[in-house]
Amino acid sequence: MREMEATGVVLAGGRSRRMGRDKLPLKIGGVTLLDRVHGVLSSRCAEVMVVGEGGAALAGAHRIPDLRPGEGPLAGIEAGLLAASHRRVFVAAGDMPFLTGEIVGGLLDLLSEGIQAVVPNMGLGIHPLCAAYAREVRPEVSTALDGGVRSVREFLRGLPDVMYVGESQLRRFGDPNLLLTNVNSPEDLLQARAALDEGIARG
Repeated sequence: MREMEATGVVLAGGRSRRMGRDKLPLKIGGVTLLDRVHGVLSSRCAEVMVVGEGGAALAGAHRIPDLRPGEGPLAGIEAGLLAASHRRVFVAAGDMPFLTGEIVGGLLDLLSEGIQAVVPNMGLGIHPLCAAYAREVRPEVSTALDGGVRSVREFLRGLPDVMYVGESQLRRFGDPNLLLTNVNSPEDLLQARAALDEGIARG
């Protein structure tokens, strides 16, 4: 399977201000957020690594240090790209309870030669922490960080060969609003648990 020739990178951000604690050990459906994302990436990527110290211990996980602690997810992407063994790298935030192998594999397959990143775009905003990146953009990431850039969105605006995947294309993989859900607050956690319960109830 072609998507297995890829590296998965889970960004473990540590303590969340809005949640008031590290959110990755929180459970939805009896499974921690970190376990959920790690498991999905493991189903589609030959290697998976967790960048940073967030989340509880994860059996079998390859953890790598954040090279620029406290400098945000772009720094985590830098560390992941530097450590990746494969050209195609899927980066996911560690708090995405409804991430699926279908969207991971689909975005990875769009990362052809000449494309530097494949990023979901829902119109109101892009989702760079659920996206496929070419490993060779790592020098550009490092240069941006050295120049004071901390926003992944700002970094992407400077890349010439980014493919943005719109809502209609994303619907091939399921409901984009659900697939791209992040758990950033206690309210988000309650909503995610309710959505999972509703999905189980519907069968």
